[in-house]
Amino acid sequence: MHNQNYQQLIESWSKTLAVVAKLAEVPVALVMRVEQEQISVFSKNDHNENPYNIGDSDVLNGSGLYCEHVIKSQQQLHIPNALIDEKWQNNPDIKLNMVAYLGLPIVDNEGSPFGTVCILDNKEHVFSETVIELLAAIKQSFEVQLKQLHHQHIEDEKQQLEDLAMLIRGISHEINTPLGIGITTASIIESNIGNIQQKLTEKTLNQKMLINCLKTIKESAKILSKSLETSADKVTILRELLADDYEAACQQIALYPLVKIVLGKYQHELNSHKVKFHIEHPSDFDSQVFIAPELFQQVLLILCKNSLEHGFIGIENPAIEIKFSNYPNVIKLHFFDNGKGIDESAYKKVFSPFYSTNRISGCSGLGLSIAKSIVTQQLHGEISILQSAIGVHFVISLPKTSYPIAS
Repeated sequence: MHNQNYQQLIESWSKTLAVVAKLAEVPVALVMRVEQEQISVFSKNDHNENPYNIGDSDVLNGSGLYCEHVIKSQQQLHIPNALIDEKWQNNPDIKLNMVAYLGLPIVDNEGSPFGTVCILDNKEHVFSETVIELLAAIKQSFEVQLKQLHHQHIEDEKQQLEDLAMLIRGISHEINTPLGIGITTASIIESNIGNIQQKLTEKTLNQKMLINCLKTIKESAKILSKSLETSADKVTILRELLADDYEAACQQIALYPLVKIVLGKYQHELNSHKVKFHIEHPSDFDSQVFIAPELFQQVLLILCKNSLEHGFIGIENPAIEIKFSNYPNVIKLHFFDNGKGIDESAYKKVFSPFYSTNRISGCSGLGLSIAKSIVTQQLHGEISILQSAIGVHFVISLPKTSYPIAS
């Protein structure tokens, strides 16, 4: 997650740097990052005269780079023309024809050097106070975003630990219960066999006693077999939950007809619970996405089943509605029901393994966690729950192309 957030940060900063470069009328705007005695290009503007590439790196100490001075001094550096400056006329950036430089240090959430934000020009350039103030404002903005990213990382780690703890507790409950029954029945079988052996040794075994013992053994064996099957089923579900098959059979497919097919297959179940469903789809809407259809079907069925098992208990005229919204890189599917809804305090928990508000009825609490795992890991999308005045509102974002792209 942290690396994914960094990637989003790079993309966001690149857009900001493009604007800065345009306003400052320079070909190059960069964010340089210091890591393990190396300095590298973290983010950059996209310009045909920008010779730097993300990931380009050099040893920091003794590099002679403009940015080395900024990082070590933690001060602004403004060089209008390095070619006529004895201190800078031999620095490595001259080889790339970068003779003018303006840079400021960036610090991370702890106040330690993160790197620099800088702009460079291939000709003499005395940067105006307006440009200097603009770059200073960008520096402050970037530092705020780094702090926010750090806090988000901490929250993500806390949530992961909570999910792990819930997963461990859930596994213990789901597996221990049938295993406990199995151990008890195995003990009963062993006791009855021992009893038969003892009576045989004592030559006191009669037909009635033998029939009763065999009957108990047979019934216990059935219970033992059922318990082992239940344990095996739980393990299979957990394996599906933790699956990371990123190469599922994805294909370009229209989402709207697929949703109709899925709900059509589930229509008998919905009808038996008197649930009405409606799919809102504009006639000119192109719903092409790149997904594995069978995995998406599983997700949609999980949402429907979740509504039936949790949302519609005691609800008159239950209904499910699905809407679509189109974005540049994703299609968003909105799933609504008019059921009891979910308390807002539980929003962060609903996708956690084994979280259930209806465990008394035998619900394992794995459905939504499996749905999230499929959407995020195998469909390269996102799933979330939004506030709703009535019932629930889930949103699934699915990519239009074969590469996961942030919406």
